[in-house]
Amino acid sequence: VSRVPPFLQDLGVHFVIVPHLSKTYLDGAAFRLCRHPVVALTLRYDRIDNFWFTLLHELAHIVADHEGGYLDDLDEEADTPEEVEANRLARDWLIDPNGFEAFVTATQPYFSREKITAFAEHVGRHPGIVVGRLQHEGVVGYSHLRSLLVEVSLHLEEWIDTAGPGA
Repeated sequence: VSRVPPFLQDLGVHFVIVPHLSKTYLDGAAFRLCRHPVVALTLRYDRIDNFWFTLLHELAHIVADHEGGYLDDLDEEADTPEEVEANRLARDWLIDPNGFEAFVTATQPYFSREKITAFAEHVGRHPGIVVGRLQHEGVVGYSHLRSLLVEVSLHLEEWIDTAGPGA
């Protein structure tokens, strides 16, 4: 997680994390500023699964060359072809869909910490990403193995814009 901001910077992607704006439901944004891609995250949900999905969703808008800017509430159902595509790309970049489907089929209905951790290690992902995907797709309940959904903000403190609006 801590290597993401400098990695994006080296690629020419402007990256910023802004504190969650109260009374909003924004997870991230993607747009171009003077032809340079910009990705902003709010860390509204300070969890490893949400960080990676939101980051990849916003990068998908850029990689897919979607026109305009996007302010995303990822709790909402995708309602445009661009949002559907960005969701699909982010989901598939995080965990190969065929591997994930095979894991679910072979494991259900008992998704233990050990089985999730072994699959996560096999696909080179943090176990929290696997748990988040299982929860999001309704395979397991949202209370299942929440301890694997670790916070990411501690690893990104120097990238969080704490100056606030108008600073």
